[in-house]
Amino acid sequence: MAIIFYQYLKVIVKMHLLYDILISFCWFIFVSAYRNQLFTIAKLEEGRTREYKCAVYEGVRTRQKDQGDDKNNSRRTSPLPSQPTGSSGTTAVENPYEVYQNYLHKFLYGENIENDVEVTTVDQKLIWTNESNTNSYKHYVVGSYMRSELFNNRSGVHFPFVEFLHRGYCELKLTRDYMQTAINAFAIFLYGTLDDIERLPADYVLRSSRTISMMKIAREKLAATWNVVKAGRDTIDISHLTLELYRPLFKYINGREIARLNLSDERILTYIGTHADLDRHQVGVVTNKYIEINKDWSSPRYLNIMNNLLCGVPMTFMRKLPITTYLQLSQQVFYHIRACDPLQRRFYLAMMTRTKALGKCFSWNARDVSRLGLLLTEVEGTDLSTINPEAIAGITAQVMLQMSPQSLKYLTENQLKYLAPKPLNILSRKLKIYYDQLQLYDSGFQSKFDVPIIIILLNIK
Repeated sequence: MAIIFYQYLKVIVKMHLLYDILISFCWFIFVSAYRNQLFTIAKLEEGRTREYKCAVYEGVRTRQKDQGDDKNNSRRTSPLPSQPTGSSGTTAVENPYEVYQNYLHKFLYGENIENDVEVTTVDQKLIWTNESNTNSYKHYVVGSYMRSELFNNRSGVHFPFVEFLHRGYCELKLTRDYMQTAINAFAIFLYGTLDDIERLPADYVLRSSRTISMMKIAREKLAATWNVVKAGRDTIDISHLTLELYRPLFKYINGREIARLNLSDERILTYIGTHADLDRHQVGVVTNKYIEINKDWSSPRYLNIMNNLLCGVPMTFMRKLPITTYLQLSQQVFYHIRACDPLQRRFYLAMMTRTKALGKCFSWNARDVSRLGLLLTEVEGTDLSTINPEAIAGITAQVMLQMSPQSLKYLTENQLKYLAPKPLNILSRKLKIYYDQLQLYDSGFQSKFDVPIIIILLNIK
């Protein structure tokens, strides 16, 4: 009996030991949880600057200047300030919640927000010091506020909170974090107004013009970037170097604004004439203005500079030009006439294929074919088959992309031997897509007639 009692007592002691170990472990976890760093919004004053940032709660240093203390002495205290309340030198700490709310509002909305000390009610209100000054509403759009996580020792990129965007008063702050700056600018383009976009830095818009042109946003917002680039200058004072940087967004400017550029500068005229994204209306307005400025526009020298602007010249004017003028046009002119409609291209093709010019198709050489450029898109398929096989080498990849498969299917095997590899690949891909679509159409058309025939046969039986 004593042995049984001894074993029972031994089991109870072991259970008490396990219980004490478990309690100690839980107490250790509970206490160690307070060792994690806590963050808060604190006021940091460094010299003449004062900022409200997200800082470690126990790591904020507050320096109090006392007469008997040394200047270098500083102690780690709470970020909440203390105020003297009496002549005895005792200090009273303010309500931590009210101070935190004050710092948070200044962190979000700027320095001009202060407590209304004249309000006698228990709940104090936050008011603007100058309600008539709208500059106090302006703020930087920053997505990294109130986010402090790191990945591989690098800060993450965040989209700004939409709730903190005050539309109409947003500004962009350029920092060394280029990715976060780009995300902030994208938020302004996406959720901001036209006034917000016009406050963007001009050099940043020029350097990011290609990226901005890829955004799927409203067209008027993309057009507003032109006012940013002008920066208060007249349109005629914009240089061709600025236009080159602005090329991806240049197509969103209306024709009247483009016509205000310095068209007497041949570099600007060449820039407009070689831009591939301008439509016929823009080209027509600019051409009309240039014809008024330059009375000698019809000379070969200026026609070679105009390039795509030829699509804006009325055909009645071009019909009056001598045939020798067309022969003096440079080779690249008809590669830039993207704004011309098919009627205009057929007109220029008819002028270039006169007997005194290049003549008929069977008399062309490779130089003549390459000189025609995009005019080859209006050549009939039967005429393409009569071109000399050696002359087919003059067809470039740019022209092949614009030609229709209905005309390309007339090319013979002997002609295909002289095509360059890239135009030949484009030709084979176009013809494959064309024949696949034709086969699908024929099979669908045939199925419409098969069903009535089957029904008629079933009725006969």
